[in-house]
Amino acid sequence: MSKDYKVVSFAAAAAGRQRDDSLRPGALPAPLMAVRDRAQTFLRVGLSELFDNADDTLFEKADRAGSNADQSLFFDAMRLLRLRRHGIEKTCCDDLERQFALMLSGRPAIPESQQSYDVDSLSLVQPDELEQTVALDSMVGRVTARNQLPLAHLALRLGSLLGHPVDPAAHPLAPAALVELFSASCAPLNLDIKVRLIIFKMFERYVFNSIDSLYLDANGLLKNAGVLPDLKQDSLPVRPRSSVPERPAGSNAATAEIADTQVLSLFSELIGNWRHTSGDVALSALGAPSAAPVRSDELLDMLNTFAGRQAAGPDLTVHDLRSHINRQLSDQLRQTGEVRRLDRVDDDVISLVSMLFDVVLDDPQLPVALRALIGRMQLPILRVAIADKSLFHRSSHPARRLLNELARATMGWSDHDDLRQDQLHSLLERMVQRLLNEQQADAAFFEQMHEELAGFVRIDQRRAERLEQRTRDAEEGRARVDAARSQAAQVLNTLLLGRTLPVFVVDLLRTTWSQVLQMVHLREGGNSATWREAVGTAARMVESVEPVAADALVERPILNASVCRALCEGLRLIGEENPEASPSVTQLQLLQRAVLRRAEDQASAMPVLAVDAAAMDPDLRKTPAAYQAGVELPGDGIPVLTETVRVDEQVLPQPAQAEPELVGDLPDAAAIKWVEGLHAGSWFELAGVEGQPAQRCKLAAIISFSGKYIFVNRTGMKIAEFTASALARHHERQQIRLLADDQLFDRALESVIGNLRRLRHPKD
Repeated sequence: MSKDYKVVSFAAAAAGRQRDDSLRPGALPAPLMAVRDRAQTFLRVGLSELFDNADDTLFEKADRAGSNADQSLFFDAMRLLRLRRHGIEKTCCDDLERQFALMLSGRPAIPESQQSYDVDSLSLVQPDELEQTVALDSMVGRVTARNQLPLAHLALRLGSLLGHPVDPAAHPLAPAALVELFSASCAPLNLDIKVRLIIFKMFERYVFNSIDSLYLDANGLLKNAGVLPDLKQDSLPVRPRSSVPERPAGSNAATAEIADTQVLSLFSELIGNWRHTSGDVALSALGAPSAAPVRSDELLDMLNTFAGRQAAGPDLTVHDLRSHINRQLSDQLRQTGEVRRLDRVDDDVISLVSMLFDVVLDDPQLPVALRALIGRMQLPILRVAIADKSLFHRSSHPARRLLNELARATMGWSDHDDLRQDQLHSLLERMVQRLLNEQQADAAFFEQMHEELAGFVRIDQRRAERLEQRTRDAEEGRARVDAARSQAAQVLNTLLLGRTLPVFVVDLLRTTWSQVLQMVHLREGGNSATWREAVGTAARMVESVEPVAADALVERPILNASVCRALCEGLRLIGEENPEASPSVTQLQLLQRAVLRRAEDQASAMPVLAVDAAAMDPDLRKTPAAYQAGVELPGDGIPVLTETVRVDEQVLPQPAQAEPELVGDLPDAAAIKWVEGLHAGSWFELAGVEGQPAQRCKLAAIISFSGKYIFVNRTGMKIAEFTASALARHHERQQIRLLADDQLFDRALESVIGNLRRLRHPKD
């Protein structure tokens, strides 16, 4: 096998670095050593968290694998990572130390051979490497976008400390350098692309998501060491967030343009397979191979004339566009005699945009109304893609952000909704028409459209969130009240069932003390001491009006007094201003006295012999005198309600207990696990029930008191509620499905890459 000199050996490079005496770590300035140590600590902690969680993530993937091969793949990766994790961590930290040493010689952390692609070797790039490149570039782009100012400050301070300029994108702490470092350390494992993408996603979660603090700390260490301590924010040419990034001038602009072209060229071989399968004909293949290619600005003029035709016929397709361009080239040939052909890169852009929109328009998650709007945006997206090739690899591109915002804003649209009066639909129709009419629909114009849409969506979401919050509060309050009412009913029903008591006491507990119990439960909860005291008061209240045995006559007045005090406090809690004078308290006191008086009269009339017999026979002592039903008039003339009743039924209604389900009727474990993994804020499509059409809804809240799942529409109004078991059964019957909340453009691009890979390797 011939040696490929385009492949860089990490071992040889490391040996070469070790032979260079000028790269000794001890030669670093003290401030830079502090930054290096802080970065190594950060990287070591992040990687440790990554590998600590890798087992669970890969095990879950293996559990969900659709084939034995995939399951074995994930299990093998788990074992390999367990064995090699410490080696990877050490390699990353050692390489980071060497990268800091490299800065002393002015060499970048990312070699030029890794910063750009070799055009001659593009045909050697495998789809797996392409997929990995897209994933890593997206990670780097997200970190760079949110840390532009700290990275620029750090580069200025490093350059001032070392005495030579430092590229903000190529020093050891730059996102691209750290990704390359981690990727290189994992390369010897030869992991499958599926596992690699999972590990890189975890690297972003456990390292990159918290890297902002590292940049702040590094700047702080250098600032405290006196390196550019007065550096202010306005000392850097920071571009406003609302503006569109422009191409850098000079050699950087040329480098960026080459990078755009090379990223698109990576798709060339895969697109060739797609053309062969789909029957699509490349316009770049038409005409003589030596024919001069059409410049991008000329192609844009052709697209502008096509846009005028599309206004009259919105159903025109990309095939019509290709025919239009072919006619334009034929007309030029007849007029000038010059043979022209389409540039291969521009031709690939047309194919990529066509494939992307095929995937987007076939996305079952998109409402029909949104598909119609997005379908009309294909030509404006194509024009901006030809003018700015970074659309396919720059996640912050305004056109991508606009499409993603469109999908998020319309997530709640249902196919049966009447959108003629919907303000958002009207706005989107106007925006699409403006895009079609605009001759210079460049990135700046898309940025303007995105800001307009995002501003409208923010206002609309605030309005919906207020109503949604009221819905959540109402449901939470209703659940709390229901729980309190249920607990109070359960306590009183358990206490009263089977007893014979004065009607007045039964009514007092049912109508008044049940309110006290509910109020205490709402304020303090069912596990509080106040709740237990209120439940105990109800039991003592029943005891205070029951016939008393002779040996309890001394303790009963004390019990009666405590019950009356507790009753007054309970009445005050539910709003009684002067509970001591309440008729309920007075009647309870009279009833308690009547019970005592009868017991005392019975004890005084008992013969001495009978008392002795009672002392000898405990059963006689415990037998109280029966109630005398009716009304008594004591000395003060106030009637005492002594009528009694036997409580044979519940005095307060309780929620019906769910009938026990058969084992066969219970939802399966997968459905239960799916429900347990749901979180508020996710969007769902709920299938029609009882003749109702399917509708989109958002999980607004999971009520802890009732265990119910509350769903609202996009305006924040409640439309459905389910218990956990009912929701699991809906999932089993495929009557509800979770809608993906990821980016529309990114999801479509990943799908296109996957389709192209399958065309290249059908057996995979």
